[in-house]
Amino acid sequence: MHIALQIFHTAQCLEQAARRTFAPHGLTLAQFNVLNLLSDQPRGLCAKDLAGALIVDPSNITGLLRRMARDGLVRNLPNTTDRRQRIVALTPAGRRKWRKAQGSYEANLRELAAALPPGEAEAVGTVLDRLREKAAAMPM
Repeated sequence: MHIALQIFHTAQCLEQAARRTFAPHGLTLAQFNVLNLLSDQPRGLCAKDLAGALIVDPSNITGLLRRMARDGLVRNLPNTTDRRQRIVALTPAGRRKWRKAQGSYEANLRELAAALPPGEAEAVGTVLDRLREKAAAMPM
């Protein structure tokens, strides 16, 4: 199998594992990613910055944030510098849910890391870094 296909297949397997990790916490992968990004931002982030960090179009995050606010996971704060943009922050319930899901996620990451001896893990990281740099430099 070509290396790119192996990487895509591995990414799909990791994504499926993440979905199985977050489902018992009542979270989707996208919701966990939003909570995770907001977890160390006490003043919140604007929706545009969240979309950029998640590598999605800002219009795609609007519905997600609306549902998360409805479920009490995030809240909208006033943006004193630009009223057109909204600031999104974790609610106490969102932080609690994130902490529980984060614990499961960290346990799974430790288990994955244990699958490779330290030297191999470092080599895989180096190879992936090189492939990422090469792919970023390729013309479209």
